[in-house]
Amino acid sequence: MTASARSHYGPLVLADALGLARWQFEKADAAGMLPKPGHTRGWLPEQVDEIRGLVPQIVERFGAEHPIGSARCAERLTRRLGRPVQHTDIHALAEAGHLEVVDVYSPRGGEEYELFAPAQIDAVSAEQVEAVISAREAWTATSVSQEEACRRLGWQWSEFAAVVAERQIQKGRFGRYRREDIDALAADAELDEQVRQDRLVTADSAAELLDVVRRHFDIAVEAGWVKPKAHHDKEVGRYRTVSVPLYRTGDVLALLDRPDIDWEQVRATPKGEKSPLLELVGGRAVSRAKAIRAFLGWFGAEHGIEMWGWWVPGPDVWEIDWERIDGGPTKSDVEAAIEQNPLLRTYRSSMKLHSEAGAAIRFARSMLEPGAAVILDCETTDLYGAVIEIAVIDAATGKTLLDTLVNPGPGMPIAPGAFAVHGISDAEVTADGVPDWPTVYKRLLRITKDRTVLAYKAEYDRSVITSECARHGIRRTRLADSSHWADVMVPRSDHARSRRWLPNEGGHRALSDVQQTRQHLLRMTAP
Repeated sequence: MTASARSHYGPLVLADALGLARWQFEKADAAGMLPKPGHTRGWLPEQVDEIRGLVPQIVERFGAEHPIGSARCAERLTRRLGRPVQHTDIHALAEAGHLEVVDVYSPRGGEEYELFAPAQIDAVSAEQVEAVISAREAWTATSVSQEEACRRLGWQWSEFAAVVAERQIQKGRFGRYRREDIDALAADAELDEQVRQDRLVTADSAAELLDVVRRHFDIAVEAGWVKPKAHHDKEVGRYRTVSVPLYRTGDVLALLDRPDIDWEQVRATPKGEKSPLLELVGGRAVSRAKAIRAFLGWFGAEHGIEMWGWWVPGPDVWEIDWERIDGGPTKSDVEAAIEQNPLLRTYRSSMKLHSEAGAAIRFARSMLEPGAAVILDCETTDLYGAVIEIAVIDAATGKTLLDTLVNPGPGMPIAPGAFAVHGISDAEVTADGVPDWPTVYKRLLRITKDRTVLAYKAEYDRSVITSECARHGIRRTRLADSSHWADVMVPRSDHARSRRWLPNEGGHRALSDVQQTRQHLLRMTAP
């Protein structure tokens, strides 16, 4: 259809005809700068000239470039001035009145990011930038972060926060504290000793303080010699919380002063032998947890495999899993061994063989075998849009096999929201030398041959690759078959025993995302 034959102009077509970017047109429309459409599906041809006359006002109001976040503003100023500028300096410039926030980006209802006009960034003077940098450097030189303060004092974050609140120590810019305030805390030996005595620790940490194995400390708790001061609730598996008892350090160390306990004898007791502490409490039945842990250690050593166990609150069940090797024990073998143990047999109803976490460990180990898998990630023009960047690495070695931008072709602009996330611009992907999808696809087929393709939320990457192939007339591709793919997000969440799918946290560029995914795999190889 020619321009003269059009009955109406949709927003994308009209924006292109006016020489406006999609985001400029959308901003102008949202601000009420455009006349109301004369057609149910767009603007009439006779309205085009009227709207064209508004283009200079639209560009003047919203700028020629899409607003950018503080990190990209800092990069822009650094390139122009040759002076390292940080994203906090951008907010300082805004506070000083040299910049204004022109928009706010909130990806999928999450954290809000302030956006600034590139033209305003370019108009900021070197003197204005130097003033905020100097102020930042002066404050940084005479202050410390909370992390540095805790490291200097040897305290935990919660302990530091409690003392700061009690003594009303003020926090300055960037969440930092005056160095002289922290030095004063460090010089107060009495305060330091009190903080350390009041420190709450778990049972495992308490056993380390006493230099004994966990079972000896458990006996002390059962005897009532030390009692928990608080409980920490944490998520375990797909259940809400498990209450973990915490003990005051001073109370734990006080056990060392008990005249009726020979701690050297306790520490010298071989593993598996009766603890001398049991004589003081009249001997107590072995708990379910101890019995199961003892079984895992014994059975694993006998068969030369790793055994794993997790207690799951809610149903109050112990999940048991193990390393699979050729000729190794089967589920029936484990069940038989449990039945032969009179004590374990009483707990059989509260034991579950196999677990999601154990499956995640085995999955990760198999995918990290040489030649087994590659890890892939795509960046797109929009959610389920065209591919504009793709990276693939060898899962076993981490070697980069493919890392390239992809030209999506005409009519596939990068959505403002997508740009705000990954920072890839239309100019970058349409530059000379950037390959199109058919060119990249040939390389992708070659490096994924006979390999499992791993991705974080694999269904998304498989879907966009399949769509790209269809868009370019590639009718059949093995990468459309889900059997060639495996997802890392689900086993990673299972391994962490999380009720929610955990984010990848890779930085939203293809190569950094696949490298982060590999780190998750490496961590999943251990229970």
